[in-house]
Amino acid sequence: MQPRTLALIITILPLLASNAVYLLSAYEGFIPWCIPYIDGCTTISQAARSGNSIFIYRAAMIAYGVLLIWFWIYAQQWLNHLNSHTTKISRTIKWLGIMGAISLIIYIDFLGTTGEVNRFMRRYGIMIFFTFTPLAQLLMLKQHFEILQSAPGGAIKLRTLQYQLIVLLLMLAIGFISIILDITQSKTHISENIVEWNFSLLLNLYFAAMIFIWKDYRYYLK
Repeated sequence: MQPRTLALIITILPLLASNAVYLLSAYEGFIPWCIPYIDGCTTISQAARSGNSIFIYRAAMIAYGVLLIWFWIYAQQWLNHLNSHTTKISRTIKWLGIMGAISLIIYIDFLGTTGEVNRFMRRYGIMIFFTFTPLAQLLMLKQHFEILQSAPGGAIKLRTLQYQLIVLLLMLAIGFISIILDITQSKTHISENIVEWNFSLLLNLYFAAMIFIWKDYRYYLK
């Protein structure tokens, strides 16, 4: 699979999966009908583990986690290509991304199970994913800005990087709002759910820019 196709799939797959399981769970009567990004009537995990949704979500998101690992391997090769040599930062980005993806797979594997150990694996699996993945995204964006002018054939457009920067700033803003609500003891289940749905949406929308950055990039793993 070529990098551009991979970027397209990892952008669309989690969005389809999370929204599809919400609709299915609501249709089956396990959760209320609403616009979760605005109303926060349920969590993604609750929608995903209710009824038949668990089978769809597990299959889709485990596949997504595997594809994310592949994505970050491509990302390292891409940055090495742009720099004309292997760099420490490209390796750091790759391993941050891979550890985040593996943590997501662990979270999905334990989703819908009971027990203290299982809850621990879910809690820290999703925490590492939502920490390491945005960090890898931020470092990759920084690298792209640094080599913007020297990128061969104008492969990287300033407008595309500005889009990714806006996405990351919105994610940061959501994170700060969540912290403020926590500190002021104003956090509710609804506000937590809204944060979760929108943060997840933005995290995936970041990858949409890579469809355009990688439009002419070809690489074959050996």
